[in-house]
Amino acid sequence: MIVSSDDARLLFSRWKEESAGVRIRLLSSALIFDGAGVVAEFSPETLGFNGPSWQLTVPLSDAEFSFSDPREIPLASVREAESARYEFGVAIKLSTGDQLTILEMKAVPEEDEG
Repeated sequence: MIVSSDDARLLFSRWKEESAGVRIRLLSSALIFDGAGVVAEFSPETLGFNGPSWQLTVPLSDAEFSFSDPREIPLASVREAESARYEFGVAIKLSTGDQLTILEMKAVPEEDEG
């Protein structure tokens, strides 16, 4: 489902404020980047991520946004596996033609120490 840039930015803002863990996959003609981290910054022009040992900033000018929900995956086995790991996400087609996918990871419950 295509969403407006304003709707996508609301989601980016929430992820940043909550320091929600996200899975990032950038597909480019020159490289594939796959990592887990947090949204570190965003503006109308850029979206930045940080991970344990990396930082990534992508330009958002002329980008197209679409919403993604793993519960809508048609294949049951894939739907179950993805729904167990991710809440929902946003796919972004960048002006360069590169594809960026961001999925909010489900929180891992902390184990009791008692």
